[in-house]
Amino acid sequence: MAIAQNKTRIKVQHVVGEGMAQVDVVREFELDDVARKIVDVDAEIVELDYEILPNKVIVKGVLHKQIYYVAHDDYVVKEKTIMREEFTDFVHIKGAKPDMEAMIDASVVYVNTSPSNGEFPTDKFQQNAVLSVNVKVYELVQLDVVTDVTGPNISATKDSFNVENVVGENEKQVTISAEHGLKNPARKIYDMDAVCRDLDYEVLPGKVIVKGVLHKQVYYVDADYDTVQEQSLNEDFSVILNVPDAEPGMDVYTKCKIEFCEAKLLRKDKVKTSCILYVFAKVTEVKELDLVVDVIGANTDKEKIRIENILGKECKQENVNQSLTPMEDHCKKDIKKARNLTAKLRDVTYEKIKDKIIVKGNVHVQAYYVACDTSNTLRETSADIPFTSFVHFDGVTEDTMVDVTSRVEYTDLKVEGKPCSDDSKLRAVAILEICVRAFEMKDFEVVTDVVNGGTPPVTPVPPVEVCPPSGYYSYVIKAGDTLAKVAAAYQSRVPGLTWKDIVSANPGIRPNNLQIGQTIKVPCVVGKG
Repeated sequence: MAIAQNKTRIKVQHVVGEGMAQVDVVREFELDDVARKIVDVDAEIVELDYEILPNKVIVKGVLHKQIYYVAHDDYVVKEKTIMREEFTDFVHIKGAKPDMEAMIDASVVYVNTSPSNGEFPTDKFQQNAVLSVNVKVYELVQLDVVTDVTGPNISATKDSFNVENVVGENEKQVTISAEHGLKNPARKIYDMDAVCRDLDYEVLPGKVIVKGVLHKQVYYVDADYDTVQEQSLNEDFSVILNVPDAEPGMDVYTKCKIEFCEAKLLRKDKVKTSCILYVFAKVTEVKELDLVVDVIGANTDKEKIRIENILGKECKQENVNQSLTPMEDHCKKDIKKARNLTAKLRDVTYEKIKDKIIVKGNVHVQAYYVACDTSNTLRETSADIPFTSFVHFDGVTEDTMVDVTSRVEYTDLKVEGKPCSDDSKLRAVAILEICVRAFEMKDFEVVTDVVNGGTPPVTPVPPVEVCPPSGYYSYVIKAGDTLAKVAAAYQSRVPGLTWKDIVSANPGIRPNNLQIGQTIKVPCVVGKG
C-alpha cells in the first residue's frame, strides 16, 4: 500500500521580530493671531512608511495637527492647521532584512503646547508630541502543508492552531480631482499640501472598498492685498480594489499615501485640485488548521515557521454620549442650532484580567453649532468623554498577548432644551467599535511532503550549466520559496546576485505573491534586467 497524504495551501506571515520606539516631535510654530489661550490640539499620524535595513527598520511619518485657540481680541474660537511635521526614527529588530515586509502601527501618546516666552497672550508656541511606534517584520510564506497521511507502518503527529491566512492583497494608484471655491479672490496659487485621513474599509465578495478623506490645504496669493492666504478643503474618496477571494467579515490592513498633488487657478475665485493617491489593502482571515508536524515510518520535508497563533478575536459596540456646554461663560445662552460633530479616540489603553480585556480611553469630540447672534456665527466647543468597555475571552490571563483596535462608527449632535436659553445644551453621541485579538507567538515545523524511504528531497537547484544565450537561467518556484532564497541558491554561479536583480529581470513580478509552479528568469550577470 502506497503512502497517501492530504495537503492544503496556506499563505502566512512568518514573523521575524517585533519592536517599539518612543518618538519625540518638538517643533516651534506661529499662529495667525495673538491668542489668549489654547483651547485644544488635535494631532494624528498620517502617511506612515518604512525602510528595512539589516536588523533595523527606519520609520517615517507625518504629524498632522489642528490647533484651536481663543483670539486675544474676541471670544471666537479659531483654528490653525499644520499639515506636515515630518519625523524619522528607527526600531532595532534582529533578523530584519531589506527584502522583508513590515506592518507599522503608531499613536499619539501625549501633546503639550505652551507659549514660547512662557506666558499669554502670544502668537509663538512650542509643541512637544510623544509618539508610540510598533513595528512587526515578517516574510510572506506560501506553503503546501500536509494535513493527514496514511500508509503501512506510518504514525503521524499533529498540532492545531489558528493562523491569520493571507487571502490576498492589491494596490492601485488613483487620481482625485475636484473644483473648489475660494474665500477671497486669488492672483496665483502659491503651494498645496495634502494628507490621507480617517481611513476605513468595507469588504464585499471579491472586492475591498477603501474609504477616507483627502484633507488639502491650498495656499494662494490674495488678488487685492498680495498676502498669502490659506484654505483647508476636505474631499471624501472611495477606491475599489479587486481581491478575488475576499469575503465580508474578513480583516483588512489598509494604507494610503500621497504620490503627487497640484492646484490650478481656474479663475480668481475657483481652484482645481488634483492628487495621485497610492492605496493598498491586504485581506486576512483566521483559519483553523490541524497539521502534521512529524511522521514516524517515513521521511519528510519540513519547513520552520514562526506565527501568531490566534486564540480568538471579538468585537463589540459601545455607545458614548454626554451633554456639552460652550466653554466661555458669556456664551451659555448662545446655542441656536447644532451643525455637526467630529469624534476621535484618544489615550486608548487596555488591562488584562482573567477571561476579560478591559479597554479604556477618551472620545475627543468637537461640536460645531450656530450662535444666536444676528450674524449666525459658527462656533465650536470640545470635550474629552471617558469610556470603559470590556471584551470576554475564555482563557485570557495577564500573560496573553493582545491587540486592541478601535474606531468611531457613528456620531450625532443635538440641541437639548430651548434654543438660546439658559438651559440649552448640546448632546454629543458617538458609537464605537472595539475589537480585541488575543494571540501567542508559536515556533514549529510543519510537514510539507512525505516520501516512502530514502533521503528526503532537497529543494532542487538547477545543475551547473553554461549561461543560456538569452542571458538568463530559468527557475520554477517551489513551496516555501522567496526571491531572497532563490538569489542565495544562485550565489555560487552569479556572485553578488540579490533579490532586487531578479525583480528587475521579471517586470510585473510580485515578490510577496509568488505562485508555486511559476517560472521566473534569473540573470546570469548581476545588474542585467
